[in-house]
Amino acid sequence: MQPRLLALAGCRAGELGALSPTEWRALDALAEAHRLGPHLHGRLSRGEMPVEVPQDIAEGWREAHRANAITVLAQRRALAQAATLLGGLGIEAVALKGSALAWSMWPSPAERVMRDIDLLVPQDRAVEAYEALRDAGWQGPAATQELLDRLAREETHLPLLVSPDGVPCELHAHTWASAPLAALAMPRCDDAALLERSVFDEVLGMRVPAAEDMLAHLVVHCACSHLFNVGPLALADIDHLTRKRAIDWPRFWEAAQQDGYERAAALVLALTDRWFEPGLVDASGCPVAVPAEEVERAEALLVQQPAARKDINAIAGLALGGRADRMVQHPLDEAIGSAGGFARAGQLARRGLSVAGSLLDGPTRRDGLATAAMARWLRGD
Repeated sequence: MQPRLLALAGCRAGELGALSPTEWRALDALAEAHRLGPHLHGRLSRGEMPVEVPQDIAEGWREAHRANAITVLAQRRALAQAATLLGGLGIEAVALKGSALAWSMWPSPAERVMRDIDLLVPQDRAVEAYEALRDAGWQGPAATQELLDRLAREETHLPLLVSPDGVPCELHAHTWASAPLAALAMPRCDDAALLERSVFDEVLGMRVPAAEDMLAHLVVHCACSHLFNVGPLALADIDHLTRKRAIDWPRFWEAAQQDGYERAAALVLALTDRWFEPGLVDASGCPVAVPAEEVERAEALLVQQPAARKDINAIAGLALGGRADRMVQHPLDEAIGSAGGFARAGQLARRGLSVAGSLLDGPTRRDGLATAAMARWLRGD
């Protein structure tokens, strides 16, 4: 079922052939789990999907598109409010990921589902930005100045904020997250240089990363930060970006080699080439030959069941010689006192039971071992 979802979401829907009603229902359920309904509605309405879609399923995609159209209006408003407020303090916020792509790269912002909006600010002003938004009515957990300073130094983003209209926002002090597995080193990122190279997006009305930096972020987020458990939207983002923006490919590959994401980029572009944008690998001048088995492994991980992601990563950690979980207090627990620590301990205990059960589940165990193998390839083993 997984390759069929990639075919449906990308350029190979014509290869699906005739599907039974049961197969369509299973395919639609997997598409819903990966938040693809609005994207699929857009493709179907533009005639980009040469396949006969059952009417009830097509109607479900239309409803998902309509609902997301309302959601993205609130997200656009929240982006504008945050950019205006922070800009008034001399803090230039840069939109990341879907926040930077939905309005100027996608055919319609309603097709790009976002759980939250992402903003990058300079690390030395991240706490000021966080407190300014909270003072303006954005909701977030109470935290000491010392803790916020620590989070700005050590974590990718500060505690989640929620706008007055209910839009979740991650305020980033750093562009990308640490590795999900201790055995995988993260690529380097000069956040200050990325901010300096950012450009003003006339459609969005705020700054976004330069094209090569945005592509690097999408690659690292997909392959290194999440080990391909992000779903087909990750490939659609790259498809739309590389079609809409001219990429300086020699510069991109030079940075990828220097900063340590060359293999990740080669693999993500190979997947995008295979399912969304044929010819992309050749056009990019990709210097890395990706084995076919790595492409097949990555595409299976890309459409894994979202509900099993945590257990899959835990199993991968065990396979790489680590532990499924570590009984440590997360920095954010300090913001809510000892009760937060007890709550997290309970969560970890439940996680251990869940992982134990998943080790007995064939597909989850398979995906966990595949994730470990993928991590080994990414680090060059």
